[in-house]
Order: sequence, then C-alpha cells, then structure tokens
Amino acid sequence: MRRFCTSGPVDKKTCYYVERPDIMKEALDHIENWRYFTVSAPRQSGKTTLLKDIVEKIKDKYLPIFISFESYGEKGKIEFLRTFVKDINRSLKGLYGKIIDLTIPGSIDDIRNLIEEITEKEGKEIILMIDEFEKFENSKLMNQFLHVIRNIYHDRKIYGLRSVILISVGYLSGILEDNASPFNIAEHLEVPYFTKKQVYDLLNQHETETGQIFEEKVKELIWHNAAGQPGLTNGLAYDLVMKKAKGEKIITEKHFEKTLYDYMRVYIDKNISNIINKAKKEKELMMKILFEPNNIEFNIYDENIKFLYINGVIDNCEGICCVKVPLYYKALYARFKPQINGEKSQMKPFDESIKKYLNKDGSLDLNKLMKRYIEYIKSRGAVMFKGRNYYEGVYQYNLDQFLSLYVEAADGKVYPETQIGGGRIDLLINLNNKEYLIEIKANIDEDQYEKSKKQLKEYIKRKGIKEGWLIIYSNTIKDFEYNLEKENGIKLHIWFIKTNFENPSKI
Repeated sequence: MRRFCTSGPVDKKTCYYVERPDIMKEALDHIENWRYFTVSAPRQSGKTTLLKDIVEKIKDKYLPIFISFESYGEKGKIEFLRTFVKDINRSLKGLYGKIIDLTIPGSIDDIRNLIEEITEKEGKEIILMIDEFEKFENSKLMNQFLHVIRNIYHDRKIYGLRSVILISVGYLSGILEDNASPFNIAEHLEVPYFTKKQVYDLLNQHETETGQIFEEKVKELIWHNAAGQPGLTNGLAYDLVMKKAKGEKIITEKHFEKTLYDYMRVYIDKNISNIINKAKKEKELMMKILFEPNNIEFNIYDENIKFLYINGVIDNCEGICCVKVPLYYKALYARFKPQINGEKSQMKPFDESIKKYLNKDGSLDLNKLMKRYIEYIKSRGAVMFKGRNYYEGVYQYNLDQFLSLYVEAADGKVYPETQIGGGRIDLLINLNNKEYLIEIKANIDEDQYEKSKKQLKEYIKRKGIKEGWLIIYSNTIKDFEYNLEKENGIKLHIWFIKTNFENPSKI
C-alpha cells in the first residue's frame, strides 16, 4: 500500500503521486527542440521528482544522464573531472545497469571529447541533467564548464548533446551572469506548487486505496495552510493519517487542529526551519514584509528581495512582497512578532471569565470584548505604544494575543492572515462554528479608510456572513470611538483605537 511521502524524490510504487502534465509537456517540448534550460523551485517542491519522471519518459529514445553537484563544493580540476565521469557512470548504471569505459578528460575543455565519446559508444543523443547546480562553488571551474556547454550548444547536433538541464533551488540567473556572461542560451522553467485540484487528487488517492476519508473541511484546510507546497501538503496528510487519525475511518477538523498545533509548536519541520533560517538573514526586510503589509514593492533586482524570493520565503503578489504559504506566514509571524511578554496578566486578569462575553447561544459578543480591550489599552497604552515606531502588524499581534486569551478559553481559535477568496483577512475568529472577520489598519487617511471599508465588505460577502469588524489604530485621534454602519444587510463595526499616550513618567 502506498503512503504520503515527506521526502523526495517520490517513488510512484510506494508513494501517492500527482501528475503535472503542463510542466511535463513544456520540459519535453524543450528537449525535443534541442533547448538548454534551467529549472528552479524551493526545496521539497517536487523538482527532482519531476526530472526523474522525465528521465523515465525519455530513456528509451534518448540517453538521459542525471547527476548532482551537491557534494562538489570547491573541488579542484582533477577531482572535479574524475568525479564527473564517475557520476555519469553511476547514472547510467542506475538507469540501464551498465558502465561505459570512459576517458577522464585532461582539462575542462576536453569535456567536449567526453560527450562525443559517450554519443559514439551509445548511439543516442544525450540529455544532461545536473541537479543542485549552485552547490559547485569553484567559480573559476564553473565558469569554464559553462563556457564549454555554450560552445557545444552551437554545434549540439554534431556532439549529440540534445539538451542540458541545470537544476537549482532558486533562479540561476545570478550564477550564470556572474560566472559566464556568454551563457545566455538557457530558457527557464519554474516548478510551481500543486494546484487545489492536484492537492485534492493526492488526498483522493489515499481515500480510494484505504477507505479512510478526509472530511471536506480538512481537505480545504490542508490546501489553505500549505498553499499547494508539495512537501508541506504531504507532511500534513502523513501526520493526519499516521498519527492523529490512525485507525479511524474519518479524518476530522479536530484531527487537523492537533496536527496544525504540532507543526506550529512541537515539530521541527525541515521546510519551515529552512524558511525561518533564510528569513533571519534578512530580518529587517522580513519585519517590514510581515508588519507593513502591502508596502514593500517586489523588485527582483533588489538583492535582499531576490534572496528571500529564490529561497521560497516570499513571493510576488501583484507587485507586492508577500508570504504566500500560510504555514510559513504563521511560523514567521510567531518568530518575528514583537515581544510583549508580561502583558497576558494585564490583558486577562486571573478572575476574568470568557462567559461574560458570550451570548446565550454561545456566540461571541465581540463588541463587548472590544470594550474590554479598550480598557486594557487605556491602562497600558502609555507603556505599549508611546514612542514606538509600530508597524501595522504590531498592533495586529497585540489584538491577536488579547483576543486569543479569551477565545481559546472557550475552545475557539484566532487565525492571523487567513485567505478569503482572492485576499486575506487580518484576523479570523472561529468559535462554536461561527466566524468573525477583523480587518486592522493603522494611521490611515480618509481615502484609505473608505477603501478599507469596501475591502471588508467584499470579505464579508465572500464568506456569506452579515457583519465584520474594522479596527483602526491612530496616533492623531483624541479619544476612542465606535461607529456602526449598515448597508444592504451588512453591518460594519468600526473601532478607532487611540495610540498617542503621555509618557509613563508623566502619568
């Protein structure tokens, strides 16, 4: 019986596998047309699995040679050439069960002779695939190697080197520009994350083979939280099947909540750990992307943005830097959030109960809870806000932490940055099967205020509910204020939160 694989490349015989016909066709078209191209995707995105699948499809017609530069590091010329030939034979042995007697080149330029030798002995055109290409750190030899590939490209039909595919975790443009400016022959192919349909197909394979069913809501949650990232998608499904719901017929939302909790607080997931480690190298920029949403324009020629992008931390969301994968966002949000330790006892005193903020039907009286929040801000605002250049996300985190203390006491959840249709709501409360949408803004002008209301109304309509909350933090207003606006059956609860307080020493 197959399973969800959490490390690649994926073996179709033992793992659930998603076909990717569009990108497969594009790659095969490049090969048929004698194209040399690069392939990029963050780790655990399925690129090596895809390339292995390509090998299987072309091995009878062509001679695919699949090697990795992962351990090449700073190898010198002699060691590089010797290892290169050995890796070629390892690839051929693994695919065809044979080894060719090959001459080890005496120089980098003699790789051309090596290619000719292989073509003549095997009688097939070669497809050379090099994984982890960026791990070859000897820039001088890399430069020479790329020049040889370019020289072969001009006479590729004579050499029989039909296609060269360079594979990496990020765009190779920087490496190619820095090390071999003449290497401008390669096209680029990017391996995307799974689509929603592909995620559901993956989960359906398990249902068909085992009879164990994912609730529809759980499928949606897996898709939403991993955003189709193959490693995370398989990881969440594996944890549900093998740990949280093992032996049970139906995988429920309760099971998923336990899995999500462990991913956020217990497990050391390699995908998330890698994202956090990369983000820490650009901490200042990462803070702005997280806590000044919609303000950092995407520019691939900015080296800091480029670093985060090619390592899968951020993405380009209609010209703005964003974190597309909600699980990554939540992990980064928790890692970089402002520290306000010691505030919990101020937010929710020991003798304060959630019951006073619940209606008889179990629904949350959010406006009553917001009044309690204002009491907290009035008592602590001078400490929390005065003299601090706060990003919008800092206010979001403050409110998030406050609401979570109360909502979680009633077995509810507060979710930051939750996707709704084509956008994201800042906070979403889920309590007793009812959802509450909260949009947060800071120091906005009149035009931005009107735009914010319109945005919240769209989110409310997409969710099919009747009301939402707009919380506006401002350092110019004189006092706290609440407004209620009604339009076409929709209620907007608008709270203005004062942030300009006297220095604590003056109080």
